[in-house]
Amino acid sequence: MITEREAAKYPFLREAGKLVEVLDLTLEDLTAPNMERALNRAEERVAQAIQSGQTSANLADSMSELLSFPIANILVASLGDPFLFRRYSLAEAVRVHEILNGENEERIAKIAREEFDWDLRLVRETLDGRLYSMELHFTDYLNNASAFREDKWKLVNKLMRNGYVLISRSDATRLIQEEVQRIIVDLFAQSTRMQLPEPLQDRADRLTKLYDENRERLTGGELPRTLVIAALPPCIRRAYEGLLAGRRASHMERFALTSFLVNAGMDVDEIVKLFVSVTDFDEQFTRYQVEHIAGLRGSRTRYTPPTCSTLRTHSVCHNPDRICQGVKHPLSYYRRKLRALKRENHGASDADQDTRDDDIAELR
Repeated sequence: MITEREAAKYPFLREAGKLVEVLDLTLEDLTAPNMERALNRAEERVAQAIQSGQTSANLADSMSELLSFPIANILVASLGDPFLFRRYSLAEAVRVHEILNGENEERIAKIAREEFDWDLRLVRETLDGRLYSMELHFTDYLNNASAFREDKWKLVNKLMRNGYVLISRSDATRLIQEEVQRIIVDLFAQSTRMQLPEPLQDRADRLTKLYDENRERLTGGELPRTLVIAALPPCIRRAYEGLLAGRRASHMERFALTSFLVNAGMDVDEIVKLFVSVTDFDEQFTRYQVEHIAGLRGSRTRYTPPTCSTLRTHSVCHNPDRICQGVKHPLSYYRRKLRALKRENHGASDADQDTRDDDIAELR
């Protein structure tokens, strides 16, 4: 039987869920005076996710910490914002990752096997100067590593034998982080907004206000509903025009363009149509890929474009201009160029505008 402390550390565990289920709590029960500490902690978790992108671990009161997890989920679901769903899910997954870094290999392996049904074995080998403590079946590896864009996670760059990928302890905790994030995202995908009792609604209202105060910093503000070609970064514009001309593009260029268009508000059907002129066009496959990037399939994570440094590494950066020198992300360029075009239309000077660096953090 799992202890309350272990359940509080890892509230996504099946045994942790059972500890909460036996209490058979209703929404009205959560408003009782003895639930105040759990409610305060739940509100704190969401506030931390909004403000810093990572929730802390507070294990002084294990039961309040455990109960605060489902309550926090209820509060986040009540706000009904998909971006906040992803940000909160990532914040909780990062918290788990930090705790796992203090666990031994046996505990990490037990969680992976018992909770996620991973086919994972403990090993201890040093190859090419690197210590590998586990091997994970390639199907379980790909289910999580496919979400990472760094070259080091590609299967071709990993050591594999008899269908098992050799991984380090740090690899395992990072893969578990991805699994946890997906579990929490799926909870929100299955949830429905409900009428909250007044004490809970008051907390949800405070979090809504906090989120609104931070929304522009987190999301970079609202983008136009239709794509503004004149505001596209040089790299994205080249990819966009090349696609229309039927030019073959690298995988990274296609991903950068598709994820950019998704975040710029273009409809999935419109994006799929853009690929028609490509010689190897397959509508069913293309639609699946676009919907995956848009967060409509798989982990339900909507991907943002790679950073400018990543695009440079993959030779996707072309003809950078003056705005490129001051940004780190294609969407930041797009927002700045939109502001510049608006200034031109209204005759305002550069000094009248906000020129802060609004690079957004990537939510995997």
